[in-house]
Order: sequence, then structure tokens, then C-alpha cells
Amino acid sequence: MTKLVSIRVDEKTFAEAKRLKINFSEVMRESLKNEIERRNDKDLLESLSKINRILKKVDLNQILSDLREDRDQR
Repeated sequence: MTKLVSIRVDEKTFAEAKRLKINFSEVMRESLKNEIERRNDKDLLESLSKINRILKKVDLNQILSDLREDRDQR
């Protein structure tokens, strides 16, 4: 299912787009998809950055020691 979305464009831009036979719907759909992808990428990078900061605080030697200890208890 699709939704109807409208935009306002100044007359000069509208006239130039018409002259160039630009398909408004096609351009807007593609632009919106690109912006969604860009923002999702940005969110992902921010999440990865937070994870990286947390992981930097983790002592790898302590984790290995805990794993060995747990394995030995079995």
C-alpha cells in the first residue's frame, strides 16, 4: 500500500523541473530512500561507536581467566 505525500516547490524550481521533464514522484521516492539509508547508517555507526567504547573497558585477560575457571569447574 502506498501513501500520498505532497511537497511545496517554488515556481522557478517547478518550472525548471518541468522543462527538464523531471519525474517528481520518482525523484522524491529515490531521495527519501537514500535519506532513510543514510540515517540508518548513521544510527548504526553511533551504536558501533558506543559498543566500541564499552568493549575498550573490558579486560580480555579477565574474561579468558573466567572462561577457563568456568570450564575447569565442569
